[in-house]
Amino acid sequence: MIASKIPLHPLRWLVFPGEDEKFPYIVCIEETQGNFFCLATQEKWPGTNKKIYCRRLGYLTEKELESFKSVDSSIIKSSRNYGKKFEIILDRKIRKRCWFIIIEKEYKTRPGEYYEQIFWVTQSAARARGRKAYIPRGGKNESFDIIIDTRERYPWRFPECNIIKENLPVGDYGLKCDDQVVAVVERKTKENLLHNMQSFEQLRASLHELKTSPYRAMIFECSYADLINPKKNPHFKPSYVADVLAEIYVLFPDIQIVFCDNRKIANEWTYRWFKRISQSFKK
Repeated sequence: MIASKIPLHPLRWLVFPGEDEKFPYIVCIEETQGNFFCLATQEKWPGTNKKIYCRRLGYLTEKELESFKSVDSSIIKSSRNYGKKFEIILDRKIRKRCWFIIIEKEYKTRPGEYYEQIFWVTQSAARARGRKAYIPRGGKNESFDIIIDTRERYPWRFPECNIIKENLPVGDYGLKCDDQVVAVVERKTKENLLHNMQSFEQLRASLHELKTSPYRAMIFECSYADLINPKKNPHFKPSYVADVLAEIYVLFPDIQIVFCDNRKIANEWTYRWFKRISQSFKK
């Protein structure tokens, strides 16, 4: 929908008044300089816990839009595709994060023929738990493809999933969607982490490798409190451990770095994380 490469100029978000009573606004998202992907919408920004149905208009050029006066505008700070979900973050303090969910549905009376539905939701809708929230919240286990690296000793268990054992170029566990690895997890026991702290460069290299995946996480099978407790970690000074952990959070803000108290919780966290990502790639 929108190019993922970093542009040489800032991309723009523009909203114009429309002529359709059912879709009174036109949201224009700049893809390349002067070319906008446009949607007819029911509001100029979704309200709290609401999802808005949109209609695709296609592409318009800046010349075609220059005669209209915008009612909202911003620079696009970042934009990313996650399967059927497209995320946009605007460069402003409020009304800055939103998603477009693009779904293809089969006609009930015409098998083999599909129609498109586009929904526009915001960060508040994503957090909501009510019926209007677009994020599924079912508690049932679901099956999806998980790759476990062949070098992983005593791997986590995912009974409901299809397990594939192969050499992963990055991480210890991978989620496979549409024949591609879309998420990876690097697993660290307390002993692994303490060993890596002897050489911070090794830990930093592992985190750099994770950045090649769209979704990435490093999971520690221990608590933060245990690592800075001199009785449970006599090998390093608490201040050194705290400084190292703070630095990796600062250097890698786009990587999920999670402390789980034990192996079981780390296993469960990873399953739930993979599950949500897998759902985002489904219709």
